[in-house]
Amino acid sequence: MVVQLIEDVRKAQGFTRLAVSKRLGITPRSFRNWMARASTLQASQVARLVEALGMSPENRANLYILTGQLPPAPPVGELLRTPELALYQSMIDGLEHPSVVYTDCWDVVITNPAFREVFGGVRRHVTAHPTRNTQRFIFFHPDAAMLLGAGDVMAFRDHWLMPALAHFSATLQQRPEEPRLRAIEQEINERPALRRAYRRAPSWIAENGDIAINSSARLFWDPRVGRVVNAHVITEAHQGYQATALNRATFIFREPKPEAASTAFEQGVLFGLGFADQPVA
Repeated sequence: MVVQLIEDVRKAQGFTRLAVSKRLGITPRSFRNWMARASTLQASQVARLVEALGMSPENRANLYILTGQLPPAPPVGELLRTPELALYQSMIDGLEHPSVVYTDCWDVVITNPAFREVFGGVRRHVTAHPTRNTQRFIFFHPDAAMLLGAGDVMAFRDHWLMPALAHFSATLQQRPEEPRLRAIEQEINERPALRRAYRRAPSWIAENGDIAINSSARLFWDPRVGRVVNAHVITEAHQGYQATALNRATFIFREPKPEAASTAFEQGVLFGLGFADQPVA
């Protein structure tokens, strides 16, 4: 089936086998060897074939799946051009709860007005703004613990950071050649405190699993009301036009029990200061 897919695409594009081998930068004999073991091609080889053959998103995803690998997350710009995403946007716009749709690498694809109302005021960051990448926000934005965990460092670590690191670790094991994941790992390792937490991820997974988010209540500072609330996060996968699923997280806010509201976050003043306009490096 792998060879058949490659041959069908090659013929549809009008390429000869010699032309494909040249586009791959290998000899015709090497290309024949690739085809002889097509079902066991490595991710790097599949990526080169996808580019050489100019594969559509559907064929690209199918080639990865047929070779026993997870398809890489498509570029956000590619997703935004699909009619399906316009329908998905209409759906989440109708929700009163903050909702975000993101790729397998946590790049944000679309958000609804409620999400932008809650997270849009976070001061700008080159790579880690919550409207750009949800995991990078948790890992790298200096203000993440002020919202997630409502300024309670322990709550942030236990209910947001460690689950996110564990899920990231598990995802990287599944897709070790994904450059976007490798870039996140490199940045984690450049930060000593974060690196130490990341090294605890295997033991955290052994105890809790690799789930990033469950529906349990966790502390959250809601800037719209200026106080601590309980956040319940509901996640789901959306199998769309491409084989790579999108993911959606929706935040359900509830008033906390009195004892939870009296935790360490008397530092509501942190948000009283507002978010600075200047970018964060």
